[in-house]
Amino acid sequence: MAGLLKDVVNIYQRGEEGVLVTLCSTKGSTPRKAGAKMLVYPDGRVKGTIGGGALEFDATKKALDVMKTKESILWEKELIDLEMICGGEATVYLEYLSGESSLS
Repeated sequence: MAGLLKDVVNIYQRGEEGVLVTLCSTKGSTPRKAGAKMLVYPDGRVKGTIGGGALEFDATKKALDVMKTKESILWEKELIDLEMICGGEATVYLEYLSGESSLS
C-alpha cells in the first residue's frame, strides 16, 4: 500500500494524471474486501489490485473513461453480471487524479 500511495504523490508532483480505484463496499462473496485499491495510468497499466478478474478488467476500462471526462465516479456492480462465480456486489470509487493544478 505504501508503494501505491507514493505513486499517487508522484502523479501530483509530476503533473501527470491517473485514477485511484477503491473498493468502497462489498456485499456477499467478492475477491477482495472494502479498502482494496489500485492505480490506473493513462496507458492502461495498473498498480495494486481490487481482486483481479472481470471486475478489475472492467474497472480499468472505466478508469480510462474517467481520465477522458476528468470526473470521478461511484460505480456499483453485481459480479454475477460479469460472469464471476463469486456473485457478490461491489461499490467502487474511481477518483480522477491530476497534478496539472499543482503546477501553477
